[in-house]
Amino acid sequence: MIAEPADSLPSETLTIPSRVADPALGRPLTIKATYYPPRGSHPAPLVVFNHGSTGQGAERGRIPREAVLRYENQARYFHARGFAFLAPMRRGRGESEGTYLESYAWNALKLAEGLQHALDDVGAVVDGMRNRPEIDSRRILVAGHSRGGLLSVAYAGQHPPGVVGSINFAGGWIAEQGMMDDFNRDVFVRAGSGADAPSLWLYAENDRHHSKAMIRRWHDAYTGVGGSAELYLFGPVEDDEGHQLLERPGLWQSAMDAFLHQLGFFW
Repeated sequence: MIAEPADSLPSETLTIPSRVADPALGRPLTIKATYYPPRGSHPAPLVVFNHGSTGQGAERGRIPREAVLRYENQARYFHARGFAFLAPMRRGRGESEGTYLESYAWNALKLAEGLQHALDDVGAVVDGMRNRPEIDSRRILVAGHSRGGLLSVAYAGQHPPGVVGSINFAGGWIAEQGMMDDFNRDVFVRAGSGADAPSLWLYAENDRHHSKAMIRRWHDAYTGVGGSAELYLFGPVEDDEGHQLLERPGLWQSAMDAFLHQLGFFW
């Protein structure tokens, strides 16, 4: 059902099969996603916007099951430019089925396992959207915030068909702390090796999780192995310590417009 509150974009909730079968249910676990359909009747490009950790660590019980991140402010930007916009909740978050398996442990193996679970969910969502008649399956962008930013770059690095670029808002899988920062860097290196889709990286200097030095280190590592990434490191963002840069479109809109034009999107 499409909900159209006076001050909201038209949206609906989609149910998309994951890649993980549940023997007890006799079917795959499902992923719920908020979908903002494009304007008009022609096939439109799609943005899949990936959420972060949701900020509550391993204590899933502290987040109501129905808590859903809809990213309507970001959807408005893309919708005005002719895009469809999808905001999925990965398994074990929001109303999606399954268990949240994206570990917060300071252990590289556990972190890698969690990242793979997340990559599987993004792949399932993109695959589930390809055949919709209103979607241009040759023009898909993956974007996200925090964990979702790194996840989007990593997914695009797998060369999925039709994915033409990635957008990274304050991306990192785990907060900078000693040797665990190498995990973030290694993910970016793997993603950049042979990457054929350009990416846009948007960070603020006062990001509470990632220092300026580390952000530049990740970018250098990604581009050093062949990845194409335009980095914007904005000055300090007041009040929110920089990590919520995505809520300040006045800062990043010009950079985003330029990136979309680079990819051939015009409006």
